Amino acid sequence: MPLPELPPWRGAEGGTPEIEVRLGNVPDQLPDIIHRGPILQIGGDGSCRYNMAGVACFLIEGGRRITVRPHMAADAPDVRLFLLGSVFGLLCHQRGWLPLHACCVEIGGRAIAFAGPSGIGKSTLAASFVRQGYRLLADDVTVIDAHAPGGPLVIPAIGRIKLWRDTLDALKISADGLEPCRNRMEKFQVPVGGRFQLTRLPLTAIHLLDRVSDERQAELLPLVGLQAVETLLGAVYRRQAGERMGKRPQMLRAIHRLLTVPILALRYAQGLSHLQQTVYRMAARYEGRGE
Repeated sequence: MPLPELPPWRGAEGGTPEIEVRLGNVPDQLPDIIHRGPILQIGGDGSCRYNMAGVACFLIEGGRRITVRPHMAADAPDVRLFLLGSVFGLLCHQRGWLPLHACCVEIGGRAIAFAGPSGIGKSTLAASFVRQGYRLLADDVTVIDAHAPGGPLVIPAIGRIKLWRDTLDALKISADGLEPCRNRMEKFQVPVGGRFQLTRLPLTAIHLLDRVSDERQAELLPLVGLQAVETLLGAVYRRQAGERMGKRPQMLRAIHRLLTVPILALRYAQGLSHLQQTVYRMAARYEGRGE
């Protein structure tokens, strides 16, 4: 099925793709169900059935295969929105990767992540970094191989940023020609082109975003110990689904490895001008130009 958000597969010497996505039949019920919800089923073998009414039904197996049964045109942006979001999050849990609800950019050859709930400004922050010439690794979901030799690595995700129309207007980006994330939705996919980082990078820091009403309250504070663990656990993408899959011990082991890099609370003021100041300060910090 067409996936224009992803870079084309150019082959690998002596290798095959690690993940297959194909159109096909998805059963109405998984065998030996251990969880049954209105959207998600989990089978005894760890397979997942994710059904989004009116959009598509997905079968995720073994961290390697995704079968898609669309309820609408297969090339509709709605189908890809859930495939490249929640469905890939489930696949990450199956593979033993840790997905964080975070954007991630490359600064000085290293991966810098900014985590937080929906609406906190992750995508706007990512777009601001890209406009300043930095490369994007992830917009909304940052995938981490926490147990990679040499330390945690960030796996590049998707070379686009999802932005609401008012954010596009504030950043002076035209919506002409941009594909909506869903039909009749005022949120658009903004491709980053050559600003997409194609190779894995070592994770250097994770920032947990929080907004303050006054610029004088803006600060950067280290998080350590149990506070860092609980904050990171709260930032895991599709955490409840992962826990229902029995992956909580896996998540905690991954988070323990992440404690080898700085975990910081980043409190910043609302407004585009304050956001640009935050971008400048973070870039200066990780390029060795001071804070």
